[in-house]
Amino acid sequence: MPLPFVPRTLPLKIVAPLVSGIILSIVVMVYATLGFNRLDLQNRSASGILEMQSALTQVLLVVVDAETGQRGYLLTGIPEYLEPYKAATERYQKSFRELLKLVRTHGTIDQRERLARLNTLAGNKQFEMESTIALFDTGNRDAAIAVINTGNGKRTMDALRAEYDQLQLELEREVNTGVQRWDDDIEFARLGMFMMTAFTVALLVVVWILARREIATREDQRRRVASERDRLDLEIRERTAELAELSTHLHVVQETERAKLARDIHDELGSILVSAKMDVAWVQDRLRRKDPENSAKLERALGTLDDGVDIKRRIIEELRPTLLDNLGLSAALEWQLHEICDKAKIACQICLPDGDDSALPPSQSIALYRILQESLTNVVKYAQAKKVNVSFDLTSDGVSLTIEDDGVGIPERVSDHRLSHGIAGMRQRVRAFDGEFSITRRPEGGTIIKVRLPLQRSDEKKAGTETAPA
Repeated sequence: MPLPFVPRTLPLKIVAPLVSGIILSIVVMVYATLGFNRLDLQNRSASGILEMQSALTQVLLVVVDAETGQRGYLLTGIPEYLEPYKAATERYQKSFRELLKLVRTHGTIDQRERLARLNTLAGNKQFEMESTIALFDTGNRDAAIAVINTGNGKRTMDALRAEYDQLQLELEREVNTGVQRWDDDIEFARLGMFMMTAFTVALLVVVWILARREIATREDQRRRVASERDRLDLEIRERTAELAELSTHLHVVQETERAKLARDIHDELGSILVSAKMDVAWVQDRLRRKDPENSAKLERALGTLDDGVDIKRRIIEELRPTLLDNLGLSAALEWQLHEICDKAKIACQICLPDGDDSALPPSQSIALYRILQESLTNVVKYAQAKKVNVSFDLTSDGVSLTIEDDGVGIPERVSDHRLSHGIAGMRQRVRAFDGEFSITRRPEGGTIIKVRLPLQRSDEKKAGTETAPA
């Protein structure tokens, strides 16, 4: 019975959320990537601004240090006070170059212009400090003090600090703007992650539901398949048992018909041939002196009748061996072995039990006899053997028969081939008695057939209970 088809396509109400969730996940992923890039840009920009603030503060501190050293020298005249001035003067160019580089990289045009003004003011302040120091070194201390008292240096310094404060204010604004953007991007990324997580959970729930339905469907299908398989197995076993019983019955019928036919041939054809031979012999005896020519013809007729009697006996032996019924299985097996092997010019040897085999049921006797007959026929036809060994053993619990030859050996898988009717017939005869049958290829070459049947004390239901005529 064919199994019902289980559709594999998902309904639209399930596909639509899945597709929407996938598209939304891709969009969120793209936006998150862009947000990460913006955050990275803001981070680099904030780092640059902080470096600009630090460099700007460093430039202002250098100018302040130089001014402090200048005034200390002018007030005390001690040369050691010039050391901070000289050091600050040397550091100024380096600090300013670093600040200019940062402004060109991270700053705006207005910031670069403001930095240029700041540099100009710093240059004016440096010129004023160099002038006063030069006047002081030439002995014009009063002139140097007068230059300071003019207030130009103070105004220059105030303007420089104003530019510094304005530039710092702009940088601070940029930092605050960047922080605000940073916070906005993080908040949106958090919202995106929340939405993505929510849809992921929803998708997982949908997948879980679909998985449960799929598992339930497959489990139901598995149960139906298992039930169908069990039903088919039971049907196969029943059909196999029926076929085995039918095969056994056919063997029973075959052996019964053979025995009946052998008896009929013996009783009817045998009596006809004997009567005809007696009449021909009587006539031939009367004509021997009077009509030698016709007497010779009758002599040939007697020889023909003898040949007919021999053919009758051979047919009876093939249909139902009389040795099997009169002398037992051992004698029948030995006669059959020599009968076939001697004609084929194959050396043979048989090992028989010492005990009496009369307790063996007739059905098993005829089964073993037919197995030997079929095996020897195969040896003669296919094996190309030079020697055949047969072993027959009878014990209290069973009977065994082993047939070995030194031929080419049975081909691989032939014993399992469905068209190997001879082997199948032997196997079925053994199966009818719940016995064991095996046919294998010997390692040294040739084939070995092993049969073992459990000994049956009751033979009421088996084949071959009828005996052939003596």
